[in-house]
Amino acid sequence: MTVEQYLKKNGPTLSSVLIKELSDDGLSQEAIRKRISRLKSPVNKIIGFFKDNQAFYFLDEQFQTQIYFENLRACLKTDAKKYFSVIRAIEYHYGYIKKDHLSSFTFSPTQNLTSHRNISDVITQLKSLEVIIDDGDYYMLNDLITSKKANFQLYKGVELAKETILSQFYNYSKSIGLVSYNSGKFHSEFAKFQFGFVAPSYVCGITSFSKNILHPAFVLTDVLIGNKVTIEDVNTYLAKIDVIKNTSKNNFLPYLILDNVNQDAFKLLKSNGIIVGFVNKLFGSEYEELLRSLINTVANAGAILKQNPQAYIDLIINLNKLVDGKTNNLKGDLFELAVGYYYSNISQNIDIGRKINYTGFQREIDVYASSQGSLTICECKAYKRSVDLDQTNKWLTQKVPVIYDWIRSFENDKDIIFEFWSTSGFTTEAQDLLQDRKEKSRKYKIDFLSENEIIARAQKSKAQKIVEIMREYFIKD
Repeated sequence: MTVEQYLKKNGPTLSSVLIKELSDDGLSQEAIRKRISRLKSPVNKIIGFFKDNQAFYFLDEQFQTQIYFENLRACLKTDAKKYFSVIRAIEYHYGYIKKDHLSSFTFSPTQNLTSHRNISDVITQLKSLEVIIDDGDYYMLNDLITSKKANFQLYKGVELAKETILSQFYNYSKSIGLVSYNSGKFHSEFAKFQFGFVAPSYVCGITSFSKNILHPAFVLTDVLIGNKVTIEDVNTYLAKIDVIKNTSKNNFLPYLILDNVNQDAFKLLKSNGIIVGFVNKLFGSEYEELLRSLINTVANAGAILKQNPQAYIDLIINLNKLVDGKTNNLKGDLFELAVGYYYSNISQNIDIGRKINYTGFQREIDVYASSQGSLTICECKAYKRSVDLDQTNKWLTQKVPVIYDWIRSFENDKDIIFEFWSTSGFTTEAQDLLQDRKEKSRKYKIDFLSENEIIARAQKSKAQKIVEIMREYFIKD
């Protein structure tokens, strides 16, 4: 059987498989290697990804087809694990992951490290294969490389819960003296690898001395929640830890916070000396239920705000009671729900955090409110600083036109209104630009709201509870 015949029958595969197959015909492995290395169209290959210098062979007609991506995925899983860990990380997070969070869930270093390809290079190579897709602030997967359906809203809910846990863990660690006060960093590096939380610890017994200098140990924490943790996920985490064991001069305590784990995966973590913390054991079952409510509210925000808006009010109140540091760290994500709550009282339908793809351009809509004669699209920011000119200009030139064209592709009758809500207001330059566009725009309406306008809108709302929410959680500081 020729290589071409084999690939046509079985689909794309690695060179090692072809060598084994052709060896059955009596040829030496060296002769086979030379033969297949000289193959030309219609046989093609990918090199530079797989262990032992293997190549991935495919026919021209198979390129970027379903069988191509299915077999590529299988080969990455067995023979290019550092690349497959990226695929698995995005799958675990429901098809999306923030760019600056991805490396925490791989075992590729953030900087150059001998014998290890850094995460930037890994991502570049996967993008060249069109395995992962650059989606602005996020990475997502090519639909043909995964059988799992992406769910952006669910990802956002889980991500918000994870950030809450990391913040809570930091406060907990400080309260018992485990980590040095005000020294913790989120999504930070240790020994050239990224973790969700990193902080030095001066606890007796885990620090070290060198030339009469005290060196702290480091608490390294990652969070995997919202999906079942498998052996695959654990092996990626342990691979990261193993590299650090061999390269770091500092002692460290590895924490992995979970809510649902395969029993074999749990045993593997424990046998490797990893400190495993379950959310309900660390912070209580009431806290765990609150996080589930948070995830559900964000994942199903449009339906919940329209059918049961009180659920959002209850969530805010309970978060304020149970989460240390109040809701300060959650303001950005919860503010769009507050704007959604406002519009749930005056609109027929609303959608929160909607992702659109129009003519190859992907954009995220914070709040999409539909009324009888109009559609309102809101950009929502709850920063401590004022929104500046650069961000305002990007919204006006990169976001608004694409969303407008997308709406007009299916809706020609309703007026379209774009609003920018900012609890901290706008810089003078940004405000001047917005006012100019507001006065000159003809195809659609533009409006912008700072603190005073937000409160004024809330006071005119049918639901006076929105005034309380805005003042208590988003406006005052």
